[in-house]
Amino acid sequence: MLTDNDVKKFQRLFSKQFGVNLSHDDAYRKLTMLVRQMELIFKPISQKRYEQYVNKDENYDELQKPISR
Repeated sequence: MLTDNDVKKFQRLFSKQFGVNLSHDDAYRKLTMLVRQMELIFKPISQKRYEQYVNKDENYDELQKPISR
């Protein structure tokens, strides 16, 4: 849940970065969308899925080694 302090801080950062002053409502909407995007991007994965990625990466490294003759 976003607090008024979160929105005010976002307004200050947005203004500093882009030179645009957002209303409280606009800042709240943009911050809500940003948080939602971060949730989707950094969605935790299961241990099983993690191990699949690790194994895939290990196999990838093996495939990149030069072939011995």
